[in-house]
Amino acid sequence: NNLSYAVATRKTADAPEGKKTILDNVSGRCAPGELTAIMGPSGSGKTTLVDLLADRISSGEVTGDIELNGEARVAKTFRAVTSYVAQEDSLLGSFTVLETMRMAAKLSLPNSVTSKQIEARVDDVVEAMGLATCRHTLVGDIFRKGLSGGQKRRLSIAIELLSNPSILILDEPTSGLDSSATHNVMKFIVKLCAEGKTIVCTIHQPSSLVYDMFTNVVVLSAGQTVYCGPRRLMIPHFASTGYDCPTYMNPAEYFISLVNTDFEDHADVPKLVQSYAQSEIRKELSNRIESDRKTLQHLPDIEQPSPSALRQFGVLMYRNTLNNIRNPGIYWIRLFMYFCLSFMVGTMYLSTNDD
Repeated sequence: NNLSYAVATRKTADAPEGKKTILDNVSGRCAPGELTAIMGPSGSGKTTLVDLLADRISSGEVTGDIELNGEARVAKTFRAVTSYVAQEDSLLGSFTVLETMRMAAKLSLPNSVTSKQIEARVDDVVEAMGLATCRHTLVGDIFRKGLSGGQKRRLSIAIELLSNPSILILDEPTSGLDSSATHNVMKFIVKLCAEGKTIVCTIHQPSSLVYDMFTNVVVLSAGQTVYCGPRRLMIPHFASTGYDCPTYMNPAEYFISLVNTDFEDHADVPKLVQSYAQSEIRKELSNRIESDRKTLQHLPDIEQPSPSALRQFGVLMYRNTLNNIRNPGIYWIRLFMYFCLSFMVGTMYLSTNDD
């Protein structure tokens, strides 16, 4: 609620106080079973907002409230019920889907979870994310073929689902995917919402099909809220401000182009921000936030148990060794580098003892 974020910068004409505002009084609400999409042009503050929500920013000046069940967020409780999926996939190409999932489970689930339970959990998540047909397929990298871009994205999400989080935050889950892969990934995300999870994602420019999957939409421009509310009310809201979405045009594309201040044909963004601030949608949002504070049951302090350091060390050692064995080219490259280095150092001392 009223979340703002600023970072220190040099004093300039645009920033006389020596700080740059990235987010300015952003408010929103996400409920279980809802998919909230954060949209906006590049540089609008989408990634910064989800990083703040995921508690991944420790520097800068943050003002406002981030609440969980109507109560100020407690970091350890929030992390116990939340998972974050970054924009870039961090996967090792020499492992199969099952191997990747098993090692991720052993690195995240506590020691009290048995190997049999880990296998059952991995199988359940693999089935839920539509990866059953490629469970024995290598992830792949630039040297070997493997999973498609959409399958890699689903695998990254599946890894975070191993701990069965109540809240899932995704940064650009469809980045770099074609329209078909994007649609498939979003279908699985909607399926997770149907299971009662709260999902927040940033998305740059969704297709009409993907846009229709959202429950709520947040539109940002230069860190300010142009709209935050139900997707079904978005077109009528903009129409009431004089910006009616043309028939047969993708609403997401139209609204993002309206608030993109990098180009001359953008709308009057300050007017749109002011119109939203005075709208019934904004008042309803404030009322719901106040109602949550009074009626929702506060979560007890929860701390997610983690595996022992010895277990994590063993899994990482095994993973690194197996990765090196499956990539013998690494050793040949290192051997060649060491040979070249030895030759260069040797030539420095060549004939140094001659008179």
